[in-house]
Amino acid sequence: MQKNGKKEQEHRSLSKTIDLLRADVNALRSIAELTKLARMDYLISLYGCMFLIGVLGNGTLGIALCSGPGAKHRSPLLLGLVAADFFVCCLSGPVTAAIYTITSWTESWFCLASFIQAWPISASTLSMMILSVDRYLTVKNYKPAGQVVRRRPLLVSVVAATWFSAAILSSLQFVDKNPWRQSFLIVRVIFVHVMPACTVIACHLGVHAKLTALSLTARAKHGELPLPMPLMRRPTHVIIVAGITNRLENEERNGKRKTETEQEDIAQPPTSTLRSRRRLANSLLWVAVIFAACWLPHVICLVINEANGQTPALIQRYCLLLGHVHSALSPLMYWTLNHQWLQRPCRFRFPTLYRSASSTNEAALGPFHPRLVRPPPIRRRSSHYLY
Repeated sequence: MQKNGKKEQEHRSLSKTIDLLRADVNALRSIAELTKLARMDYLISLYGCMFLIGVLGNGTLGIALCSGPGAKHRSPLLLGLVAADFFVCCLSGPVTAAIYTITSWTESWFCLASFIQAWPISASTLSMMILSVDRYLTVKNYKPAGQVVRRRPLLVSVVAATWFSAAILSSLQFVDKNPWRQSFLIVRVIFVHVMPACTVIACHLGVHAKLTALSLTARAKHGELPLPMPLMRRPTHVIIVAGITNRLENEERNGKRKTETEQEDIAQPPTSTLRSRRRLANSLLWVAVIFAACWLPHVICLVINEANGQTPALIQRYCLLLGHVHSALSPLMYWTLNHQWLQRPCRFRFPTLYRSASSTNEAALGPFHPRLVRPPPIRRRSSHYLY
């Protein structure tokens, strides 16, 4: 009887310990589920912030480019990139968040959601690559801004071909055949992420080398050398006309339109300093580095998954979010290309001193100064038109 009583007590103690262990396991599971839900809520909130910032930024930038002064000189490649980033923020991001939260997807709807998620991303990276190539070719062989209007149909066709190729590359993820699936996905990763990043970095390095040229000829063309007389692009005759301001005012009042040749003559590149060109070149390098850094973690995750490895799902999601953030921040990077915002906050405390007259006594020429003979061309931001 005593042995049976001891066995019953041991059995009860074991059952109690088992129940306690089960309760602990259930508590741990509930805690894990709660932390998972909290992380998912945090990720969804980040996608919401990205949606607001990206839609407002890209939408405002697109409206400014289409309706601002000199809208006809805008490159369609730049407008295509802004449109791609806008669709990444307003379509790809929300669809990605819906894929993470909704579990009851049918096969057809899941395929459609995956295509909508991937198409704007492919269009954005390919548009960034094409725009960087156009930047390099523009700086290498500069042409007036009127040439942008003449080759606009060609650039529009390039934008359409970019979106069509992005749709084809996005559809490669639906290949289900085992022998070809991995190769198709590798091709998609190379053409959508690797090749655009390398091309953007290479082209922006070339632009950096062109903009920071230190030769005497380049500096003289940009007006940085104290030459006794300016370099003339073509033979000109200096004619001093009395009352030139009155004539200009009368032409403005009459509303005479300028011809296309005069517009191209005005659209010549303004004189720039080495500091401004270096600032623009460094900004382009930072744009390329940020573009590659934002998509590099996502590419690494894709390569690891295709090499029969596994990365945590949470890391994959945050890496994809980092790539989406690049499209939300692209308006800010475009703004840095066209505005001098890196100025000292206390610059007003150091006013520039009076600059004395040069050795040629240009200050004593009065109304016969060469700058007063011909009105200066309308100054514009070179990156605003070229890029």
